[in-house]
Amino acid sequence: MEEMELSLREELFPHWVVYALLFTITMLSVLKFQKEMVFSQMSSTFFKAPSSLPNARENLSFLGLGNWVLLLNYFVVSGIAAFMLLSYLEINEYWLIALPSLIYLFQLSSLFFVGSLSGEFKYVKDNILLLNFTAHISGIALIPILFIWILNPQLSEYMLVSLASVLTLFYFIRLVRGFLLAIRNKALWYYIILYLCGLEIWPIVVGYLLVSPVFIG
Repeated sequence: MEEMELSLREELFPHWVVYALLFTITMLSVLKFQKEMVFSQMSSTFFKAPSSLPNARENLSFLGLGNWVLLLNYFVVSGIAAFMLLSYLEINEYWLIALPSLIYLFQLSSLFFVGSLSGEFKYVKDNILLLNFTAHISGIALIPILFIWILNPQLSEYMLVSLASVLTLFYFIRLVRGFLLAIRNKALWYYIILYLCGLEIWPIVVGYLLVSPVFIG
């Protein structure tokens, strides 16, 4: 029985998946050693505006070193999660591995575009930091779930539910926090509607339209 389980694990996911996850853990460990404040500020972003946190401009800003490392972690981990999902479902559309990163990049570029177009970049600054934060924490939260999935392939159905639950939870938290931040910053209502419809809901709808034919048909 143990030999059968070991064989199943090796066939389900290749070994490089484990090495890639270990690389992300090493990368996060080095970042924590050098910039411990980055991790301590993450939980506070759930309750406070990112720009109001001490040293947030340096640690959580778009140009900060911590932001780039944590975003790299998110791109790698979300790509691994997509690859594992495609492998489990025996789907060969491996371009979907880049879909989480593409959605993030679209939302980020849209926020910059709206801020530049309106001339009120200060209204979307907190939303950009919040978008980055959500990617940061999602990338970290997915790592233990993926390790559990690799070590327990018989729990695949539960792992799929866990992945979907974590991503959905952080998405709705960011959606609500982004709405509240827009009100707090006294943004005009048509900017809020544009934010909710154009920058949040539409990318998800487009992603669904791209993915659903692969999984359904």
